Amino acid sequence: MSSMWFVTLVLLILLGILGIAALLRERNANLAGPLNQLQSVEGWIGLVGLIWGLIGFLHLLSAMSAFSYAPFHFLIGLLTQFVVIALSLILSVPALKALIGENGFTKGLADFSARLAPFKAILGVVCLVLALWLLVRAF
Repeated sequence: MSSMWFVTLVLLILLGILGIAALLRERNANLAGPLNQLQSVEGWIGLVGLIWGLIGFLHLLSAMSAFSYAPFHFLIGLLTQFVVIALSLILSVPALKALIGENGFTKGLADFSARLAPFKAILGVVCLVLALWLLVRAF
């Protein structure tokens, strides 16, 4: 297994937990402390996820010929990168604004992120399912 696989797995788990944090908090108030600690760095996790998702997407584009040999795995990889990018964008907008300031670019990202925000929990669940898929496929 490569380090890319492991980083993707950890990122999917972290993003998934952050995506469903509100649902977890509703169902179990005891999770509020650990979730608050994780949410205190969600912008940075989102920023790392956004960069990692873009790198993974470019990596998939360079392996586009694999689509003819393993279309299912290629499509799962593509879905993984899109979900990572979408959820990471939702989480990273505040960190991006803090890093590069308010401008047209960050305003556009914030507007797009706001359109994705209603799907945050769904994206979180999909991240966790994809993490489970990675684990099952590895063993």
